[in-house]
Amino acid sequence: MKIVKNHVVPVYTILLFVVIDLVQPTLIPFSSFSEDAGDIRFRRFYRNSRRVSRAATAKKERIWPEGIIPFVIASNFSGEHQHLFLRAMRHWENYTCVSFVPRQAHHKHYITFTVDKCGCCSYVGRRGEGPQAISIGKNCDKFGIVVHELGHVVGFWHEHTRPDRDMYVDIFYKSIQTGQDYNFEKSKPDEVDSLDEPYDFSSIMHYARDTFSRGAFYDTILPKPNSGFRLEIGQRVQLSDGDIRQTKKLYKCSECGGTLMQESGNLAVQQPGMCVWHIISPQGHTIFLNVTGSTLLPPTTTCTNEVDNVISVRDGVSISSPLLDRVCGGSKLFRTIASSGNRITIQVQSTHPTPSLPFATYYAICGGPIYANKGVIHSPKYPESYPPNSDCQWTIHVDENSQVAIEFVYFHLEQHKECIYDRLILTEGSSKVLKNNGKETSETFCGQIEKKTIVSKTNQLSLRFFSDNSVQKSGFELRFSKELNECATDKNICHHYCVNTVGGFKCACRVGYSLSANGFSCDSTCGGYLKASNGSISSPNFPEMYPNSKTCVWEIEAPEGYHIFINFTKFTVEGMKTECAYDYVKIGDSEKLCGEYDKPLLFTTPRNRVRIEFSSDSSVERDGFFANFIADFDECQNNNAGCEHVCQNRLGSYVCTCNPGFILSEDRHNCKEGSCFFEVNAPSGEINSPNYPNDYPKGQNCSWHFVTTPGHRLMLTFSIFQVEEHAQCKYDAVSVFDGGDDSAQLAGVFCGLTPPPLLLSSSNELYLTFSSDASVSRRGFQAQYTSVCGGRLTAESTPGHIYSHATFSDSKYGKNQDCTWSVRAKSPGRGVRIQFSTFNVESEEGCQYDYIEIYDGSEATVEALVGRFCGDIIPEVISSTGPELLLIMHTDNAEEEKGFVAEYRETTRSSSTKRTYVSRTRHNPLEEPIHDRRRE
Repeated sequence: MKIVKNHVVPVYTILLFVVIDLVQPTLIPFSSFSEDAGDIRFRRFYRNSRRVSRAATAKKERIWPEGIIPFVIASNFSGEHQHLFLRAMRHWENYTCVSFVPRQAHHKHYITFTVDKCGCCSYVGRRGEGPQAISIGKNCDKFGIVVHELGHVVGFWHEHTRPDRDMYVDIFYKSIQTGQDYNFEKSKPDEVDSLDEPYDFSSIMHYARDTFSRGAFYDTILPKPNSGFRLEIGQRVQLSDGDIRQTKKLYKCSECGGTLMQESGNLAVQQPGMCVWHIISPQGHTIFLNVTGSTLLPPTTTCTNEVDNVISVRDGVSISSPLLDRVCGGSKLFRTIASSGNRITIQVQSTHPTPSLPFATYYAICGGPIYANKGVIHSPKYPESYPPNSDCQWTIHVDENSQVAIEFVYFHLEQHKECIYDRLILTEGSSKVLKNNGKETSETFCGQIEKKTIVSKTNQLSLRFFSDNSVQKSGFELRFSKELNECATDKNICHHYCVNTVGGFKCACRVGYSLSANGFSCDSTCGGYLKASNGSISSPNFPEMYPNSKTCVWEIEAPEGYHIFINFTKFTVEGMKTECAYDYVKIGDSEKLCGEYDKPLLFTTPRNRVRIEFSSDSSVERDGFFANFIADFDECQNNNAGCEHVCQNRLGSYVCTCNPGFILSEDRHNCKEGSCFFEVNAPSGEINSPNYPNDYPKGQNCSWHFVTTPGHRLMLTFSIFQVEEHAQCKYDAVSVFDGGDDSAQLAGVFCGLTPPPLLLSSSNELYLTFSSDASVSRRGFQAQYTSVCGGRLTAESTPGHIYSHATFSDSKYGKNQDCTWSVRAKSPGRGVRIQFSTFNVESEEGCQYDYIEIYDGSEATVEALVGRFCGDIIPEVISSTGPELLLIMHTDNAEEEKGFVAEYRETTRSSSTKRTYVSRTRHNPLEEPIHDRRRE
């Protein structure tokens, strides 16, 4: 029986699974399997025989009964992953009659999304031995790859292993990696059944041209020259027409009917015979079916002994689900039928239908009361983007004397700091408590939330979701469950504090104590509670090195009306300052501190209490820290200390400051209009018009000069824009210039109530001006700026620089980045020279994960590629043969590294450029390629 690994793909079906190992034998969680290869799995006892004779369609037990495939997703996957898996499953459901449903207790056989050592692999068809793995490992978490792996689950081998494949493709065995040739062996005629479907080059189950290649440019499989097919094979975008036809044949899908996922629609029978519709809505929705049947059913009055002209409505995923209603005609022909869940199946047997007229309409409604101790709620149309102008309300009821726990599995709504556009409101109690949109008693959420759990105080919780008529995002998946307060039961054996958690509890200790290994008792440790107006704290053993695996917590309390000033006179803690993954000091809710500081670190607390935490891991020790603290009276708390705008407390005193566009007057308390020029050097942030959010002053002239890291551009987005209107913006106006001052190219002049479009600079500088006349004032504007990698650069005799990311040296580069820099010589007849001074990119043998590519020219073509680089070896100096070089950076969704710094300048053109096709260090080209596409 087979499993499957993600590069391979077929369009004919099978119903056995077993495995092969891509790299080395590995023990699989499912006991009878131990090796994988390609992305299909075989049993250990087949290890020495590369192929096993087996019947294909004769093994009917390998087809999932009624096309229903139960699934479980392992808890280690993020919400993003779970959203991706659901999208891929919905893709299969949308075009075929297979159904992926959450596993219930009665489902003996089901698939489990997990991460196995095989990377991307899955069994082919239904294994029939309980749970079976579908592994989505590193770099497998792409939509097309997951759809491909699900193809194996449905029952498909890779297309290129069909017995008749030699008529359609050529295999280049000398280009295949050592030990991987078996992935290109043909199946025997009795192993598979192509169901009379032609060879499908476009199948999502087909190998790409370089799958298991010895090198980046060596082909392992290509369509025959006379096949008429020279497009790219191995697509991972969507099911092909052949994939869809073959699935429908394999699972004997009804020719009439289909799967419907829209929020509403009509049902009409197009031909006599059996028709089946599967309607799927997001979880937490109810489907209503309005049956008319007048175009379909005769005027009979009973369903007794009726075989033809019958409408059967099932409450669930298949024609075997519980019967909701059976309609045969008569006086009660017109009716409305409601589902109990998010799926409904309609089966129609008709002899004389009227194809042009519907016999029923349906619509899915979000919201409603939910009486259950666990469940899932989705936003409308999930996992696709929710529609505009949605208004959904759910009220969850769990058992008495319990609480409702809500887990945010996936959450992505339109962002706004006050959530005024799209939002989810959670309110304690029933829906009757939702007054004024719940503002008085509720918590409101928008934007993106990675992981969050909320527990109600009662056994009822109301949820209300709104979306406006503009931007739509991908929505949310929430899981709810019944929760008990174990801390209030005899299970609580904690010595100090009990903290209730979802499904259990944990113990905590008072300041100055740490939790012992038994999980409930507390031991005295460093730290403590300090109620004093001054004092000092230090790391354990200071001034000697602090010990490993130590956690200390201090709570300092000053009198009411005081702030606490903390001065670290010595600070050396393991870490990179911005990357405090090992040892750290954390003050209140601020970021973690680590690294070495030569100058004192000063902090002021916003209140009269502060918590300071020190933690060390199990490895490296450092000298630690010493800090003094002193309590200081907050003069700003009384009438703002007389400051007109802003009062800032200082040790022993205070200072007044002014809002943007104003300066302090001579009395140092009041503000007057002043110079309005701002240098903005942060890689991202926000700017406002003077006096925002109040109306801007009259007669203003303000300028903002944005500068970001070399090799990056600036993107400017206006979230709020209210400037006096005029057809030519003659009164008040915002002007944006693509450069460092107002002599640069004008990007646009804007006024009125419509926000300007997204603006992107061509270099690392942007200049913005705002002017207002002496008459009308408005609210003004609020804009966000951020750095964007890539751009067009000009090489001159003096060097320029490219940084991998705008926060280079402060943090590692980001995930899922695709950046392109085009560098062109300024002088005619000259070339471009690039030299790396720093280079640290995730290392991998073939540079498939994160990499830098350099092309000799303006386009990223195979012929122009100079090299692909990764690792930490600095590439050699590269000079162009023409006026331009192209530098591309790609990162995946996993590991990040420090990045690179490259220097570029004009130079004499090179007569030739050394090619280094894949390099972690300095790579020697492979010998004896059978098919090298660079020679095409």
